Amino acid sequence: MKNLTIELVNHPGALAQTGEILGRAGISIEGGGAFVVDGKGVANFLFEDGKAARNALESEGIRVLRESDVVVQRLNQDQPGQLSNLLRRMAEAGVNVEVQYSDHQHQLVLVVDDITCARKVSETWTREQAATQSPEQHPGKQHHYGVQITWTGNMGTATRSYAGYRRDHTITAHGKAPIEGSSDPAFRGDKNRYNPEELLVAALSSCHMLWYLHLCAVNKIAVMDYEDAASGEMVERADGTGRFVRVDLHPVVTIDSGSDPARAATLHHEAHQNCFIANSINFPVHIEPRITMSVED
Repeated sequence: MKNLTIELVNHPGALAQTGEILGRAGISIEGGGAFVVDGKGVANFLFEDGKAARNALESEGIRVLRESDVVVQRLNQDQPGQLSNLLRRMAEAGVNVEVQYSDHQHQLVLVVDDITCARKVSETWTREQAATQSPEQHPGKQHHYGVQITWTGNMGTATRSYAGYRRDHTITAHGKAPIEGSSDPAFRGDKNRYNPEELLVAALSSCHMLWYLHLCAVNKIAVMDYEDAASGEMVERADGTGRFVRVDLHPVVTIDSGSDPARAATLHHEAHQNCFIANSINFPVHIEPRITMSVED
């Protein structure tokens, strides 16, 4: 998503003309607003494809003052004070909010002077909000997922001793082939089976990839190939408990020669913001993408 700051002549029909130009180009405004300041018209509009919108406007003599990345944040509309809470966090981090409005999905959109810092604040705030809400407080459409876990590691002595049973199990869902699971070999698991830690890293990687492919399709980026050598780090404590402290994604994306590599790179951030799994965890995910261009015969 990109915010375009647009200069408008302050007379009747200027805003209508802008909408007509975008409509003829097949470009939708996703959110924003227009104002008159000191006798001059200024609009801030949100677009899926900022480059296409800018080209359409400038080809018709409409001056685009600036193109900006944005922070897109969903707020719980039933909970008063969320906007002020988030904006206070931004202020404490030294982030200045320059433009604020909502998009058509009722999400908060911010244009700021430090996009990297603002996105970190936004991601931290989102995780904290999710951790404090009960299921009935979460707005939006609910989706439910069910799997069956069956332990297959009883060697005849049950769990009467730590070394007396296998960690083998199967993971099944209705109508799907089973996944053979175990624990990490460090915890007496079978190295030939997937362990929960690997599946967590895989879930993050695949969710990111699926969102990224979707965003590329929307933004007319033709992805020819996608690979990710993802890795995760878990820290085990002295008492045997532990937690993940980070996951690193290293997506290598090949796009065709007609696609914009700069836009392809920035879409990774949007994919991370949208990823269902990334929005459900309490540890950082670091993304180090590499964009390559396909070689035509």
